Amino acid sequence: MNIGIIGCGAISDQYMIGLNKNQEILKVVACADLDSNKSEVFSKKHKIDMLSVEEIFVNNDIDIIVNLTPPSSHFEISMKSLENGKHVFSEKPVSLSIDEGKILYTTMKENNVYLFAAPDTYLGPAFKKGTEFLNSKQIGKIIGGSASFITHGVEGWHPNPEFYYKKGGGPLFDMGPYYLTSLVKLLGPVTQVSSYSEKNFNKRLVDNPEVKYEEIEVEVDTHYVSLLKFKSGVVVDFQVSFDIWKPYDGKLEIYGENSSLKFADPNNYDGEISIFNKETYQWENIYSSKDSENNYYRGLGVVEMVNSIKENNVSEDDLFLPFHVLNIMCTLESYDLDGNWAKISEQF
Repeated sequence: MNIGIIGCGAISDQYMIGLNKNQEILKVVACADLDSNKSEVFSKKHKIDMLSVEEIFVNNDIDIIVNLTPPSSHFEISMKSLENGKHVFSEKPVSLSIDEGKILYTTMKENNVYLFAAPDTYLGPAFKKGTEFLNSKQIGKIIGGSASFITHGVEGWHPNPEFYYKKGGGPLFDMGPYYLTSLVKLLGPVTQVSSYSEKNFNKRLVDNPEVKYEEIEVEVDTHYVSLLKFKSGVVVDFQVSFDIWKPYDGKLEIYGENSSLKFADPNNYDGEISIFNKETYQWENIYSSKDSENNYYRGLGVVEMVNSIKENNVSEDDLFLPFHVLNIMCTLESYDLDGNWAKISEQF
């Protein structure tokens, strides 16, 4: 199947590494970007056609649009692609509101095409192996879990950090999908949430000398502390933050009656998995990455999508997954306690 990429920013080269490893089933034939300089550089580098955004929508040689635009453009680009009969693989989030998500889902069904979305890291070997351990019941009945992404933003290293602090950015919509997607794949759908969020820094000073602007006005909350209740009854604490001074150390842990399981970072395709040893009272490594060449790059979800379409084996659960994650994030985003805490009675 032929692929057209819209959005030629930093992540697009990572996708090309993964897609080029699977040329027996797919071929990237064209790219487009509103910034013609970006698309020109990208097309020459990867020896593919350069088209305008409008041209790529109507090109009959293209079967799938890979939408790598900024989050604020995801809905528009995916909608126009679906309306023109193209399958879509979109970077996360699939859109920025529940209403937009409903429109995309309905349009996909009406036009008999498919819309998949990142993250696709759960297709990597570490998550698959962790799922095997969880399903083996070694840790017993699941009684809880904890997931967190905590760091102090991206303005110190990212080549264009501004959109991380605008609508569609922030730690919830940027990093939340990795953790929420993994949790839903492991524990099933979320039915209730409770959350507190805030913005601790109104401005961000850009430390990266390669960025032309020096500060960013923050428009979104950047610190979330939440609880997720799953249909199974399991409750997981969930925290994402761009406000905390500490090294990034992504956490995804599932707790059982007999032991606990520590998954690899959901932001990566591979990594370490540990189980808690009650005898030594320490984490014990049960899986390490065996791929020293790191053959897992962005684009594994596109490969999975192509295979599913070719084999007429598209999972309805996989189609609905990014929309359920969007629903969770939008609900967390809109949850508002007006700064009030629930009072604890002084009477026993």
